[in-house]
Amino acid sequence: MTSGKSSSPVPVPVRHYDKGERRFKHVGHGPTPIIEFSPGNPKMWVGKCPSTLTAQQHKQLVNEAIPGSNGDRELAFPKKLYVVHDGAIYEAQTTDRGYSYHGYPYRGKLAATLVEALREMAMKKQCQEAFDRWVKEQIEIHGTWS
Repeated sequence: MTSGKSSSPVPVPVRHYDKGERRFKHVGHGPTPIIEFSPGNPKMWVGKCPSTLTAQQHKQLVNEAIPGSNGDRELAFPKKLYVVHDGAIYEAQTTDRGYSYHGYPYRGKLAATLVEALREMAMKKQCQEAFDRWVKEQIEIHGTWS
């Protein structure tokens, strides 16, 4: 026999943004995200966030981000998160087992299903044109569209 009370869903814990003490590698000098390549090594890139992003915006972005696949690792938290801001795709990696994340503009391979989920986010944020440009210039899509 049940008590008649409905069970409420388990609340998602609030994620925190970890800027990192004295960490400036992922901070740009202007209002737009950029991808910089290391001189002499065109395969080594660094995503730099706009210098105009506030601490509150960083926290908001990690909390609206969607988890990427953990691959074959069984973890109780997402290792990487992805979010769209002003059309650019950002990746965040956990620094302490899912409590906080450090993020940066992303360049590289992404699964087609993840890109589609991020496209929906871009549509809701009304930045789909900028998103499509970012995908064309920075993202290699793999897998098939569902």
